[in-house]
Amino acid sequence: MSLRVSDLIDFLNTLAPVNISEKRDVNGLQIGSVNDNVRGILLAVDPSLSAFKEAGKRGFNLVITHHPLFYEALTKVDLDTLKGKIIAFAIEKGINLLSWHTPLDKVPFGVSEALARKLGWQTEGFVVEEDEGIGWGRVVKFENYVNLESLAKEIKARLKSWVMIVGDPQEEVNAVALCGGSGGFLKDYLKETEINTLLTSDIRYHQAKDSSQEGFNFIIIDHGVAEASLLEVLREKLEAYFQEKNTSLPVEIYLEESPYKII
Repeated sequence: MSLRVSDLIDFLNTLAPVNISEKRDVNGLQIGSVNDNVRGILLAVDPSLSAFKEAGKRGFNLVITHHPLFYEALTKVDLDTLKGKIIAFAIEKGINLLSWHTPLDKVPFGVSEALARKLGWQTEGFVVEEDEGIGWGRVVKFENYVNLESLAKEIKARLKSWVMIVGDPQEEVNAVALCGGSGGFLKDYLKETEINTLLTSDIRYHQAKDSSQEGFNFIIIDHGVAEASLLEVLREKLEAYFQEKNTSLPVEIYLEESPYKII
């Protein structure tokens, strides 16, 4: 049985419905045709030119990314820009692009849960639950206290990527919240709880400065590395879906290095 791009859209919408997305978020088809038969799927965090080239090299005609290529309506396609080059390459090679963003942040198995699983942690629910089974971040409680520095080093080893901390490295904690992607907004919710440590990415200077004086800790990791954990979960779910449909399609994960180089 062959599957079309539209079948994958329906599947993703079943996993993480578009109607739970944040305002102004973009999900679904970004480049291509819903009527194309799918030959192979490349999963990536970002719709980068290198991801499309990898798909082309493998003979795949569908790239599914977490981050959208377009957040706003296009007024032109300038082939001298990076985005224009991506569009031109995708069209030339017949590669479709689906993006599925904040719905996959907010479902129970989503980005934050996938990150926790990558770290070997068991979670105890959302930091903020918007509706039944829908929310932001995950809560993790440890059996024993561990100091912030040791915890950060453990995270660094398991993710094989850089880690920064905000707070006293020797402070003992027995619980953390985590949010793959940019989760700094959860700090205000955590103030109402006994959890004073958040693992996330993209924390701004002033928020870090204020937090260090308020006794709130951040463990900061690379945005792309944090969200790449989702790709493993998504591949598992796609493979289970193919079994239900009595079909088989190659699904590969494309990982990119952090753009940050720690000197």
